[in-house]
Amino acid sequence: MTKKEKAEKLLEDIEKMFPDADTELKNWNTPFQFLICVMLSAQTMDKQVNRVTKNLFSKYPDAKSLSKANIDDVKKTIGSINYFNTKSKHIIETAKTLDKEYKGDPPKDVKKLQELPGVGYKTANVFLNQIYQANQGIGVDTHVRKVARKFGLTKENDADKIAKDLEKLYPRKDWYKINKYFVLYGRYKMKK
Repeated sequence: MTKKEKAEKLLEDIEKMFPDADTELKNWNTPFQFLICVMLSAQTMDKQVNRVTKNLFSKYPDAKSLSKANIDDVKKTIGSINYFNTKSKHIIETAKTLDKEYKGDPPKDVKKLQELPGVGYKTANVFLNQIYQANQGIGVDTHVRKVARKFGLTKENDADKIAKDLEKLYPRKDWYKINKYFVLYGRYKMKK
């Protein structure tokens, strides 16, 4: 079996395990809110993000309101998540850019998204693939890294390099699936 065949079989098997796979990030109703959720989820458990976003989005439901937010209030609102100081600054700055340049809606282009403060390749692709099945790249987080390395799909440790390895193995039409399925497999089927 070639590495490509092994990769495709793995995805097929994981899809059977999680037929209703979806993000575990909750409390969002708009693309803007989902982008903020993904930004907050870096190095933080989804459950913790869900705890803070309910209150965050009740105060700041859109880019315009978050762009005008007091940073100390945002820090207090999301203070229980990792790196809340930096993330508070980034989400406010991102909201300002989105409000000013994109009428509050995140762009649907991976490169334009990466120009936003706090948005890297992973965040941009998780956002685009979850909402639009955009297939512009693969978002690699801790769980995707674990699964890809365990099954010999990469030898890399760097998330962006792992993404490139996975993008070579999987047909572009399936890129949107990788993060959501590998995350669930890594989270619920692999021992720590």
